[in-house]
Amino acid sequence: MERALIGDWFGTAAGKPVRLEFKVDGHLDYEIGSNGHRQIMLLAYRVDGDVILTDQPSHAQEERTAFRFDGDGKLVLSFGGIDATFQR
Repeated sequence: MERALIGDWFGTAAGKPVRLEFKVDGHLDYEIGSNGHRQIMLLAYRVDGDVILTDQPSHAQEERTAFRFDGDGKLVLSFGGIDATFQR
């Protein structure tokens, strides 16, 4: 299932556009747009079952996000009880 994550995913989080790029080497670029600006967080990730574990090297603290693929092949991330849907 980890291979299915590889590539670019687009969606929204907290009403802002988000792009996720999962890379084969375990890196994740998390880009969020806000007021004409964009912020990019460079994260490391790994998959444990149906959970993505991320860590930002500059702020070492592991975060756990449940994930699944819906019937249309969209990626659904569940964090803090809130679902966000992403598509390629």
